Amino acid sequence: MRSKQTNFLQGIILIAGIVYILNGAIYYVSPLSFCWLFNLDISSEWLNVIPTNEVFFLFYTLSRAFAALLFSIGVSMILPLFDPLRYRGLVYYSGVLFPFLASLVFLISSTKNVSAPILILGFTYLLIAVCMLSALLITRKSAQSGIE
Repeated sequence: MRSKQTNFLQGIILIAGIVYILNGAIYYVSPLSFCWLFNLDISSEWLNVIPTNEVFFLFYTLSRAFAALLFSIGVSMILPLFDPLRYRGLVYYSGVLFPFLASLVFLISSTKNVSAPILILGFTYLLIAVCMLSALLITRKSAQSGIE
């Protein structure tokens, strides 16, 4: 039987995985639907400009590739649910380092151009990083002794 601390850690891992999967999948399938989710006005003409403009096409392709990467990171967050001791390193990198760095990018970018969706994403990823770090610190002692 797992302890309450480990269950808390696994709950945070599950929430982070769901957020990563949703963000990655929605953006990968249709960047416009991701914009509509945040109630942003994007014209359909924008899609016609992308294939003809080399810079826009590069950014569009890279952003969709990173969305696929985010989706795969979200799927990989399933692994620590089965064995939290073995995949603790994955949780540190995918659950603390990645969302912390992503939140810094979002929050610093929002100081240059205040945008509600960017602020929401920034604070969401910062919350994930803080909760994940606190859950890892709570379970640190039991992990060192090999107890789940």
